[in-house]
Amino acid sequence: MSDCERLSDRMPAVALGQAGWTADEIRHLNECESCRREWELVQLASRLGEGAGLSLDPAATAAAVLRRVERERHEGRLRRRAWSFAGLAAAAAVAAAIWTGGLQGGPSKVQPVGTAVAGRLSIPLPELESLEPAELDSVLQTMDEPVVSGSTADDPLGDLNDDELERVLDSWEG
Repeated sequence: MSDCERLSDRMPAVALGQAGWTADEIRHLNECESCRREWELVQLASRLGEGAGLSLDPAATAAAVLRRVERERHEGRLRRRAWSFAGLAAAAAVAAAIWTGGLQGGPSKVQPVGTAVAGRLSIPLPELESLEPAELDSVLQTMDEPVVSGSTADDPLGDLNDDELERVLDSWEG
């Protein structure tokens, strides 16, 4: 262990007053710039919290805490009142909308939801773009026919098990 390492290990104890420097250690501190800088840093660090606990006044701290609690309680009441007012205003607006809407005429025409969605739905099907109108009509008619359970001669995929069917579908997807 070098002199620098030994001094570095003893610095905290000397700074706290638990030990003192020997003559050789004082000589080394005077000659070694690195150890001198480290000793100055340790001395500064040991004095950092000296006056922290003395500046607190318990009565002033308690008064500040009580003021803060009272202010938070008051602000909470104001917030609850504001939300109550907003809730009443929203309820009044809904009631007014319902009441005035009921007086403006008879029943409104309701369009089925599926029709409105289907009218806006745009699914590109490039496979169908090359079909003639008669062919497209034929495809649409077969889509409207009910599905008959069981396998037929026109259904070559009907006799496949789940794994085989999954492989066929994966090959179709590309």
